[in-house]
Amino acid sequence: MAKNALGKGLGDLFAPSPESEALQEGEIVISTPIERVYPDENQHRKTFHDETLKELADSIRIHGVIQPLLVRKFGSGYQIIAGERRYRASQMAGLKEIPVIVKDFDEREAQEAALIENLQREDLNPIDEACGYAALMHAYNLTQEEAARQIGKSRAAVANSLRLLNLPASAQSLLKQGIISAGHARALLPLKDEGAIGDMLLCIVERDMTVRQVEEAVKNILEGGAPLKKTSPARRKNEVYEAQMREVASRAAATMGRKVSLKDDGSGRGKITLEYFDYKDLEEVLALLCGEEFLLNL
Repeated sequence: MAKNALGKGLGDLFAPSPESEALQEGEIVISTPIERVYPDENQHRKTFHDETLKELADSIRIHGVIQPLLVRKFGSGYQIIAGERRYRASQMAGLKEIPVIVKDFDEREAQEAALIENLQREDLNPIDEACGYAALMHAYNLTQEEAARQIGKSRAAVANSLRLLNLPASAQSLLKQGIISAGHARALLPLKDEGAIGDMLLCIVERDMTVRQVEEAVKNILEGGAPLKKTSPARRKNEVYEAQMREVASRAAATMGRKVSLKDDGSGRGKITLEYFDYKDLEEVLALLCGEEFLLNL
C-alpha cells in the first residue's frame, strides 16, 4: 500500500502556512460560547482524571485558555478535533466562552488529526494509547510498521503497546488509573490465567512490588514454583469492582465538569456526590438534574 496512508499526512495537517504567523491557511481564531462546542463521540482518549482536570481548571480560572482548541464546523457549532481536556477543564472552571481555531477539515481529515494528536501526547494513558493505535490501524488498514511511521514511534513501541490489550479488564482498569505501570502490565502478559493475573494485581498493589519483582514472580509461577497466596474470588471481584467504580466516577466528573464521587454499600445501593462552585453553579446542576421548571418553583 502507499507509504502515506493518511490522506494529506501529518505534515500537511499541521504545518504552518507562510501567509501569517498567527493564522494558518483556511483557518480562523475566534472566541465562541462554550455551549456551541461539542466533543467528538469517536474521540479515542477515553480517560480524563478528575484530579488533573481540576488542576487545569484552577489554572484556567487564573490565566484563561492559553492554547486554543482545534475544531471544525459541525452543524450550528463546532466539533473538537484536539483539546477536549482543555474543553472539559474550561467547563469545570465555569467559562462561558473559549478560544478555538477553526480548521476546514472533512470527516476523514478530522479523524486523522484527532488520532495523531492524541497518540503524540505524553499524558495519554497506556490503554487509551493502545486503543488509538488499534483504531488507526483498523481505520486505514495499516501494518504496525506503517502506523509507527505515521506517529513517529518505533514499530517495537507500537507492538508492545498493542500487547496490553490482551490483558483482562481488571488489569487494564488499574493501568488506566495509574495504579500499576505499563511495565507491571507487560510483566503479567505471560500469565494466561485470569485468576493468576488477579492475584498478582493484588500483590502488586498491597506489596508495592517493582516491575523486576513482578517479572521474577511470574517467571517463578511459569516454572512451577510455589504459587502466590490465593485470593478469594469474592475479594478479587470486589477489588475489580472498586477500580471500575473509580473509573466511572472519573469519567462522570470529566463529562460534568465537576468532582463526582460514588459510594456503594455492596448491595447495588449507594450515593452520588456532586461538587458545585457557587450558588449560580448549584442552580445549573439542579436545572440539569431536575429541569428548568424546578428552579421556577423555588
